[in-house]
Amino acid sequence: MKEYDVVIVGGGPAGLTTGISARNTYPDKKIALIRKEEIAMIPCGIPYTIHTLEKVEDDILPDAPINKNNIDLIIDRVVNASDHSLELASGEKITFRKLVIATGSVPFTPPIPGIDKKNVWFVKKEKDYLEKMKNGLNEAEAVIIIGGGFIGIEVADELLKAGKKVYVIEKLPSLLPLAMDREFGEMAKEVLTSLGAEVLTGVTVKEITGAESVDGVLLENDKKISGDAIVIAAGYRPNLELAKDLELKIEERYGIVVDEYLRTSREDIFAVGDCAVKRCCFTGEYSKIMLASTAMAQGRLAGSNLFEIKVIKGFPGTLGTFSTKIGNTAFGVSGLTEEQVKRIGVDYVVGINETVDRHPGKLPGASKIYTKLIYSKYSHMLLGAQVKGGDSVGELVNMYSVIIQNRMTDMEIDTLQIGTHPLLTSSPIAYPVINATVNAILKWYKG
Repeated sequence: MKEYDVVIVGGGPAGLTTGISARNTYPDKKIALIRKEEIAMIPCGIPYTIHTLEKVEDDILPDAPINKNNIDLIIDRVVNASDHSLELASGEKITFRKLVIATGSVPFTPPIPGIDKKNVWFVKKEKDYLEKMKNGLNEAEAVIIIGGGFIGIEVADELLKAGKKVYVIEKLPSLLPLAMDREFGEMAKEVLTSLGAEVLTGVTVKEITGAESVDGVLLENDKKISGDAIVIAAGYRPNLELAKDLELKIEERYGIVVDEYLRTSREDIFAVGDCAVKRCCFTGEYSKIMLASTAMAQGRLAGSNLFEIKVIKGFPGTLGTFSTKIGNTAFGVSGLTEEQVKRIGVDYVVGINETVDRHPGKLPGASKIYTKLIYSKYSHMLLGAQVKGGDSVGELVNMYSVIIQNRMTDMEIDTLQIGTHPLLTSSPIAYPVINATVNAILKWYKG
């Protein structure tokens, strides 16, 4: 039997970051990380293994940080758990003083007849499976993607680059339906359509057709779409098997219930990442957000506070900050959408701006940027930001995230001191966050 001060179960971004943070904070503790995969993948890079990356192994999450930080890596699977001990599939038993569950998430399997047919693929985080999927999709001519969220549209973009005929089917009225407002979903649809995809929104798949292998789908309106491969991108669910073994308090659709320091319902057990419950930082409601950036923030906090509270800061709730790219067009969002603000009943004002991310706009590499900011009408704080444009969107959306987390008001943003350069940013007199804010201020003032 091996004894450890800290045992982390799960080797994704959350587990890895927890281990590094624990080592930095507690240099003398004995730490182990258990994962069932021989090789771990970088989750956000998985769609790009389809075409952009030559090989699936180009998306490997390296073990170097584990080795560098003197963390024992155990490739095995936990089959039984009890008070301060774990039993592994190999028969080995391990004891711990502190346990961190970072078991991640698994693809959701929608209840569609025929979903178990050959050439139906899920976006899993397993190297061997991804290699089979890559080969299967390479052999396909027409691919149907069920799900129009971030993963679905990224997979679609990759397949279009590979020269495939691509269909995207989303049951909600627009693409990116849970992350962005409808006008941005329509923009994403326009981009995919311009690249050659056929996008169907507001429709449901009734059945996956074919004998042993798929030959297409039947929609609820009885329309048939032919295809020789299908990718299911219908979201993920938290992996709760170990949590159930330990009889932790859970919310089946949202994860292991944790407090602001990522502590579970049992003493000495923490949970981080996709398997842990997230709460919206505005409403306190459970959130389905699953992001590597959120997981790593949780991992850093949990790892620092395993044995005592060293970082006097609770996890304040989850602020969803996303970005993606289709073709040459990037989309980003941070905070609440207009639809979400309406649902919770906040009185708000919207600021809009369209400009370019270089000055003058005819400089090489310049892209148009469309920005939508949502402010609380009475507190004047920024609640959400959505942006479409070129590569500059990736860092702009991070700027919006910092602004929202620091509860900055419209007038504080209006007088924000920024740095600009013709080859790197928008003009200082047309800077998107400031000018969209001014647009909102004018509406508030006039209203």
